[in-house]
Amino acid sequence: MRSFAKIFTGAMATMLLAPVAVGADLYVETVNAPIKQVAPELTQALAAHHFKVVMHLDILKRIEAKEKALHIPHLNKGKFTNVQAFVFCNPMFFSQLLNSDWKSASLCPLSLTVYGKDGSTTIVYPERTAYAQSTPANATAQHIDSAVISALKSIPKAS
Repeated sequence: MRSFAKIFTGAMATMLLAPVAVGADLYVETVNAPIKQVAPELTQALAAHHFKVVMHLDILKRIEAKEKALHIPHLNKGKFTNVQAFVFCNPMFFSQLLNSDWKSASLCPLSLTVYGKDGSTTIVYPERTAYAQSTPANATAQHIDSAVISALKSIPKAS
């Protein structure tokens, strides 16, 4: 139980705290296919753009399994069939962030959330330029966002 709590807390912090930044931009990609099909295609697209998925969590399933114990009122009012989180990394980008502005290395690992509903999948990626705009790491953040967005656009059936 303690292990689940640590994983759950870390995943939720990654997903929930990232979009809280003032002026944070969220890139949204919609794929006209079910999440079951899109998840492996997303992993392949990220790999083709030199990212390694280091963690893939089926968040909704995990939370639903513990819903009563966690006392979460009104879980999933949007009636999503699935919500998953992907945590991924590119060591070269991490190194560039670390070298340009070491505090900006906290932008890694990267994450995105995938929502499934009505046979369609929506991917939400918090753009890193929203966090690095006034730092020496801004150029690297722009490269990261460009690479991630290119990966998302390369998924078959992406809009």
